[in-house]
Amino acid sequence: MQTDIHIPRFRFGKKNVDIFPYWVGLLSLGILFGMYGAFIVLRDGLDVTGLTNKVPWGLWVVMDLASISLGGSAFVFGVIVYLMKLKRFEIVAKLAVLLGFLGYTTAGMVIWFDLGQPFRFWHPMVFWQPHSLLWEITMCVILYLGVLSAEILPVVVEHSFFYEHSLHKRYPIIKKLVELAKKLAHWLHKLVPVLAVVGLTLSLLHQASLGAYYSVLNGRGVWFNQSAPVQFVFSAMSGGIAFLFFTGVIMFRVMRPGLVKDEILYDVARLSGGVTLLLTYLRLWDWAVTYYYSFDVNIALQTEALNAVAPYSSTFWIGQILLPIIAGAAMFSAKSIKNFRYLMVFSLFPMAAAVLTRWNYNFAGLIAMPTYDPYTPIIRISSYTPTWPEFAIATLVVSYWLMAFSFAARYLPFKGPDAAH
Repeated sequence: MQTDIHIPRFRFGKKNVDIFPYWVGLLSLGILFGMYGAFIVLRDGLDVTGLTNKVPWGLWVVMDLASISLGGSAFVFGVIVYLMKLKRFEIVAKLAVLLGFLGYTTAGMVIWFDLGQPFRFWHPMVFWQPHSLLWEITMCVILYLGVLSAEILPVVVEHSFFYEHSLHKRYPIIKKLVELAKKLAHWLHKLVPVLAVVGLTLSLLHQASLGAYYSVLNGRGVWFNQSAPVQFVFSAMSGGIAFLFFTGVIMFRVMRPGLVKDEILYDVARLSGGVTLLLTYLRLWDWAVTYYYSFDVNIALQTEALNAVAPYSSTFWIGQILLPIIAGAAMFSAKSIKNFRYLMVFSLFPMAAAVLTRWNYNFAGLIAMPTYDPYTPIIRISSYTPTWPEFAIATLVVSYWLMAFSFAARYLPFKGPDAAH
């Protein structure tokens, strides 16, 4: 069943006001501010940032990893719909593809500035470094972004502009381009099962490798974690599916009521809750193996140093264990709770835990770095404070994401398989 798109309005006095134009204006200001910061970075280089040789990864890398993790629902629902043949999730899968595409393009934007030599972004595709884990991640991300681009085109072509518009008659070139886009989208739609397999393979490879590239640095204490690749995969699934549920309520209950049944959204919440509980179980066992069943001097000294300068252990026990357990249990019981407002609040915690995981992994081995002397280990404390150009570019990419999602939420129909144009 297809429904009209309901535009949220706010009442000011006796008037119902569409705040969309004002929202777009606010995001435009954020983009302009970010572009000014981008100009400063491109002109002066990374010297204007708070990054140093001791702390070369900062705010931008965390945003890169976080945006990739929150787009993790795309590969999950590609498998669910096109390999497991659960077609009732097809409309939700289209939203997952949108979130994946926006997440990976956001990651590409922010990492472009983090390169130091941004106009050499094409080097990994030409100058291969097959022994580098970061090169493998880069190639997987580039290829998977291509897969997402192929999957998002049929979703965009569902818009009525591609089927009937006055510009088609006025400008024949537009009509030819539209027909070409429709043919390409139809051809790509037939390849979706193949794209789902390729997307799953690439996603598992680079999500696991994102955790592994910390683990291979075994000289850096807390970074040496053999379960990190598995945790990164499940963290992307947990946070990504929770994000899909949160945005799905907005899309399919607020703006397109009736397009997706409540039971399907409950199933999405339950899936996120189950993965979140599984991930938390793995984290507890990992903690037990690392801190309880074994003892490593470097890890003990690093943890002590990190707790002295930041709430490192507290963020783990509260942000990655306690709150995810509560949220996971609540979302797993979504069909019993049956309250979307409460469930949306609970879905925030797996998302926050996914971001927090990447924040802690990124800085743990940089802020408190052990020496390589096995007899007299010393922890060297470093500091990092993002500068305003870093925040400006962060504002740019966040404003881009919100702008793109806002236009998609307002104009894309997300039609079901039975829809006729």
